[in-house]
Amino acid sequence: KMDEIDKKILDVLQKKSRTPYKDISRHVRISDVAVHKRIKKLEDKVIRAFTITMDQKEYGKETTAIVAITCEVGRAAEIAGQLSKIEDVAEVYTTIGDYDAVAKIRTKDMASLKEIVEKNITRIKGINEIRTSIVFGCAKENINLVI
Repeated sequence: KMDEIDKKILDVLQKKSRTPYKDISRHVRISDVAVHKRIKKLEDKVIRAFTITMDQKEYGKETTAIVAITCEVGRAAEIAGQLSKIEDVAEVYTTIGDYDAVAKIRTKDMASLKEIVEKNITRIKGINEIRTSIVFGCAKENINLVI
């Protein structure tokens, strides 16, 4: 089970995953060897990956869309799995409410988005309806958990 020190370590790593153990040890007030051991344990259960956050537009992903989907009864998880295999689909969720699945797509332009929807998504069996919304702006996007 995680304690407050583990949570502080995770908070530091979320902000900058390449923070040296010595810097973390000063922040949480334990030795760098102890920090190393704790991080190794956290890697087994909590930490999925040490990664980077990229500016999507600088990388060439200019267009973001949210695609809301209604599915045949009992097919949402299967369809979400198929959506997750499409290259420019960044996130996929199964939901309860007006839609059964929601996907976030990041692609280079509107033509690419149109192609993804028409050639990939509309061909998935079991989809009843697709609603696509283009993202004009982002007020907040946070991949970090609040600790």
